Amino acid sequence: MIIDDHEMFSNTLTLVLRSHELDARQLTTTGGTATILAELVRLPAGLALLDLHLGRDHRGRYIDGVDLVRPLCARGWSVVAVSGTNDEARIAAAVAAGAVAAVSMSDTFQTLLSTVHAAAAGEQPMTDEARLTWEQRHRDHQAQRNRVVQRLDRLSNRERQVLDLLAQGHHASAITTHFAVSITTVRAQIRSALTKLEVNSQLEAVALLSHAAASA
Repeated sequence: MIIDDHEMFSNTLTLVLRSHELDARQLTTTGGTATILAELVRLPAGLALLDLHLGRDHRGRYIDGVDLVRPLCARGWSVVAVSGTNDEARIAAAVAAGAVAAVSMSDTFQTLLSTVHAAAAGEQPMTDEARLTWEQRHRDHQAQRNRVVQRLDRLSNRERQVLDLLAQGHHASAITTHFAVSITTVRAQIRSALTKLEVNSQLEAVALLSHAAASA
């Protein structure tokens, strides 16, 4: 089962796999995570080629393929994670959740085919060493994210709101209007936030916030 929101890639991959005598099918992803799982639950467990970035559902909500790995594995599916970007954190999370292998859309079809054939045959496409490496990377990313979250938790509600507005591109002068406070107050809140986050600039603070959001 190909679970991917890139129609051209999915169509091409389906044709290629079928030409190699594999029963390849595509699954629509626009319904979101719950709909995808409901569809798969009605089918015999097999091999899922799962895109880690599934775009957005019909309501505009982001669909994270990583969220599907563990429940699919629990239902007896073997999962090969397919990533269109070199997103190490997402790949590591997918492997840690139970994916038997990870391939990139930039890899050759031969690489993908050999991985699919191995997984479909019940073999382990990934070496134990590679799996341990990915699992360690996942632990490292989680530890880093936890450190960032702990620093963000030091902020007061108003400091976090100010930081959110800065991340959206608002200047201090615009924030004074938003909260009906003086520029002195806003600047004091920004300085306090920078101190608590242990950074030296608003740019670093916003980057820290973005990192926490991206790795959530």
